[in-house]
Parts: sequence; C-alpha cells; structure tokens
Amino acid sequence: MTTTHCILVALSLCAVASSVAGCKYAVESYTTSDAMIVNEAAFIAQVSAECEDSPSNLYAEVEGRLLVAANAGPNKYQVSWLDDFKKARRGDYYVKFYDEAGYGQLRKLLRDGESISSVTPVHSAYVRYPGAYKGVWVNSEFLAAIVSMVVLYFAYTFKSKIVS
Repeated sequence: MTTTHCILVALSLCAVASSVAGCKYAVESYTTSDAMIVNEAAFIAQVSAECEDSPSNLYAEVEGRLLVAANAGPNKYQVSWLDDFKKARRGDYYVKFYDEAGYGQLRKLLRDGESISSVTPVHSAYVRYPGAYKGVWVNSEFLAAIVSMVVLYFAYTFKSKIVS
C-alpha cells in the first residue's frame, strides 16, 4: 500500500513539475527614473506565464532577498522591491522565479546556511536599472544669483571708471 502510494505521489510530482517546466514566461520590467521626488528606487518585474496549469503562487529571489509575487490577474504575476538610491547600483539585477516546491527548498537551504545553487528556478530574467535622474548639478536660482553678482560687479567697475 505504501509503495503504490509513494509511486502515485512521485508520478503526480513529476506531472506537476513537467507542467510548470513547460511554461513559457515573459518578463517586463520597470524601474524608477526620477530621484528628485522619491527617496527609494522602485523595481517592478511583471511576469506572464503561458501554460495549461500555471503555478498558483510564484516567488522570486533577488540578490539574496526572497520576494513573494503578487497575483496580478490570470497567469500574471508581479514582483517588486525597493532600494535606497545610495545602495541601488546601475546595471542588471538577476531575478530568479520559483514555484512553491522550489521556494520551499530555497527557504530550507537558506535557513540551514547552505548554498542555494542546487535549486533550479522555473524561470530567470534580468531587470535593467539605468540609474535615476537626481537633478541638475547647479540649481537655476544659484546660477541666476551668480550671474547677477557678476553683472553688478562689471556695472559698478565700469561706472567707477567712467566717473574717474
């Protein structure tokens, strides 16, 4: 009885793994481009899964941080995280996506302090962060004050030369 039970469980796990592995994923990413208004850079990865039996929950790992993907509709998931502008680096962020089984293995390995390289993600993608606009180097008010002082200096020196 237990042997057949184990075989049925193994076959069902293989069926689930093959259906999730057969999915086609498409990832669109968005990042903060203006650092003048906000204090943190926002990163968003929107994932679309095309398969018959899409995973009910999707999880992500970005540079050691585990994130839960929000369900954004049928076969659509969204992963987002924030970084301080001082810590956020320009370039590509490698995002690995996991189903529930992979996420469970990942948490166990991290809890035990082991390497997570043995866990295979269902999909991975890059989120490109080109950096954020932090404003002009010189404010226009400061530049106007400097220009007006220079004009005042030349006007005063020109007036003193004419008077003398």
